[in-house]
Amino acid sequence: MDVGTLTVVVAATTVLAARAVVRVVRGSASFPALGVAALVWWLALTAVGGYFELRHHHAQAAATAATRLASGVPDAQVVCRRAGADWLDLSGTLGMVRYDDPQTSILRAQTCARLGAWLWSTKHAPSLDEVVAVHVVSHEAHHVAGEFDEGVTECRALRSDTAVAERMGASPVQAQALAARYVAEAYPYQRDEYLRDCSTVP
Repeated sequence: MDVGTLTVVVAATTVLAARAVVRVVRGSASFPALGVAALVWWLALTAVGGYFELRHHHAQAAATAATRLASGVPDAQVVCRRAGADWLDLSGTLGMVRYDDPQTSILRAQTCARLGAWLWSTKHAPSLDEVVAVHVVSHEAHHVAGEFDEGVTECRALRSDTAVAERMGASPVQAQALAARYVAEAYPYQRDEYLRDCSTVP
């Protein structure tokens, strides 16, 4: 099970909110007004934390489904890193697939946060960061499929961006617009090893 600091915080605030409810209902709070204020406080914290926790799991599940589609690997998994795990990673990559676990795509917390923002939006006007986050899912899926040359992987990801975006809930028009925007605004500025004449890539 994917348990992080936020999971623990949400569980703790849920318990404290339940305790506050009991105290208010029983009238056991020393100061009723403070008891109600405490209840509102814990409920608010639980709601905010629960929203971001739910968005984390939703992004992970949606990315997993899209990765299985794009990679053709039915057991592929996507792991959205928690923010704490990213503090020790100075690589600067937005996602990765390790050689010792080739069926798992690991996305940075920031990538998943942007993906979650896109998933929970109308998808009509994504930010460039959200467009890139969707593309990262597509790119890492081709590493899961077994390709580790970055230029080849990037070319294949460009071809699957539309399908990946659709699998994660975009309409065909939205998915095509997202893929086209990545080609126009992000791809030309990638590092040299990511750039290739895609017409030569099978």
